[in-house]
Amino acid sequence: MTALEDLFKSLYFPLRAYAFRFICNKEMAEDIVQDVFFELWSRRDTIRLEDKNAVKSYLFKSAYNRSINLLKSGVLYNNAPLEETNETQIIDSYLSQHLRNQEHSLLLKELEDEIAGYVESLPPQCKNIFLMSRTYGLKNKEIAEQLGISVKAVEKQISKAISGLREHLDKKDLLFLCWLFSIYF
Repeated sequence: MTALEDLFKSLYFPLRAYAFRFICNKEMAEDIVQDVFFELWSRRDTIRLEDKNAVKSYLFKSAYNRSINLLKSGVLYNNAPLEETNETQIIDSYLSQHLRNQEHSLLLKELEDEIAGYVESLPPQCKNIFLMSRTYGLKNKEIAEQLGISVKAVEKQISKAISGLREHLDKKDLLFLCWLFSIYF
């Protein structure tokens, strides 16, 4: 069995579930995962399959990007075949989708602003560790090595930041948006 087959067998279902979280359509989630693995297979000569963590990150990032691109394209909102619709229905559909997307964008912007404000209020060390972890995607061990501290100290600072962020968003009545965006968007 090849490394690619091992990856496919171990990551197909987690990747499908991950894509499904964004697009809420099982068939399209399956298509996305198949496309991601096909792309990996096409690039097998240039990608080191032995580095399973890097390949796994690549696959999940690719699934994320394809899911977001699919959402942006509006394909998911267009359920009726084109020949069965008239111009008024097309315009109504576009406007309702546009307004829905605009509302989602405003809510997401508000949530992002609150998170950014909270992160800015963190003590410098905690803020730096949180950003290294969440924005730059570094592992706890990598952060510890770069900052010359223990992995436990990194874990404690990240936990402190996340716990505080959860409380902050709950006080602002925005915690439900995190849940909403993680499930539907």
